[in-house]
Amino acid sequence: MGVVQATLEESAAKYKVSNCIDCGKCTWGCPVSRRAGDFSPRRVVEDYVGAGNLAGDRGLWECMTCGMCTQLCTSGVEFHEFVREVRPSLRRLISPETTHSDVFQIIQNVSSFSHVKPRTNNWVTVDLEIDPNSSTLLFVGCTPYFDVVFRHLRNDLLEIPRATVRLLNQMGIRPRLLEHERCCGHDAYWLGDVDTFDRLAKANIEAIRATGVDEVVTFCPECYAALKDLYPRFVGDLGFRVRSATAMIGEAVKSRRIMLRDSGKTMTYHDPCRLSRHSNIIQEPREILKGMGGLVEMPRSGSISACCGVSCWVNCGASAKEWQLDRLREARATGAQGLVTACPKCLVHFSCAMHEHSGQNQGEVVPVSDIHVLASGSIRGE
Repeated sequence: MGVVQATLEESAAKYKVSNCIDCGKCTWGCPVSRRAGDFSPRRVVEDYVGAGNLAGDRGLWECMTCGMCTQLCTSGVEFHEFVREVRPSLRRLISPETTHSDVFQIIQNVSSFSHVKPRTNNWVTVDLEIDPNSSTLLFVGCTPYFDVVFRHLRNDLLEIPRATVRLLNQMGIRPRLLEHERCCGHDAYWLGDVDTFDRLAKANIEAIRATGVDEVVTFCPECYAALKDLYPRFVGDLGFRVRSATAMIGEAVKSRRIMLRDSGKTMTYHDPCRLSRHSNIIQEPREILKGMGGLVEMPRSGSISACCGVSCWVNCGASAKEWQLDRLREARATGAQGLVTACPKCLVHFSCAMHEHSGQNQGEVVPVSDIHVLASGSIRGE
């Protein structure tokens, strides 16, 4: 108990939680505060400031760490970072409620051990230009595992890495792949499983460095945030740069190095939390959609975009699904003919919400697509 309390005090000072007084903006923007129950960032801070103790508070596991509260806060409180930093100590007292029979936590843990050699390149097709000696490596992440678990929701998840390679090929890049690629460790980090994250980070860095590449590209916002921002905190300079495929493609479309056909459809875009608020990649995906013809914005977009409602495969219940349906209705209300996102998890979560509510108010929701797949299918000349 003393260790937990000491961590709380140190983290509270570090992330300025005592500055949270009475404005309530964090609660207004928090996706979890819209659900059943009484969670709000403000209440958590008030409880801590008043009692000096949060031990056993399950609310710290309900937080999505989406960063909306931090984005809106006018007092400099970094609440999502505070939550992340106290979770390792909190795990000793109370654990998060994971979903999907813990399959993703198991994948993380198993793949973190050096004697395990995952095989993740079965998605590669003959039309993709892959170069085992390239100076650019494509980090694919857990999307191949998503394809296995969520194939009943979507049968096109493996098209995301394929589409990314095709778009990189259009830019003159023939990427290489890791033979045995592991999970990036994003979820382990944000759920306070520091040991698993540390093993995954070290194993991935060692494997990437061994290839001698100059840069690593990833289409997953969580992989991008993990490799670019989290890994250096643990090991220092990586020896290679990390780039977002989404940002690269958007820049290439804007400079006309990639030419896209007009789809004849107007689309709206859902900003993934890790890409927008955490990584400040906001304009580049919009360049892609503008290159395909039309973009109409939802009221909550860019740095204040709504979270998809589930993080790290925890706390996914009826209220989370209703939050996701609200977002789909918001997309439909724009008049757009489709909702586009750049995150495999967001794609899965919105698809799941529609799947579970099939036949119910379908006129209020909207088809969901991945931005890389859409762009790949719109390359001029194909």
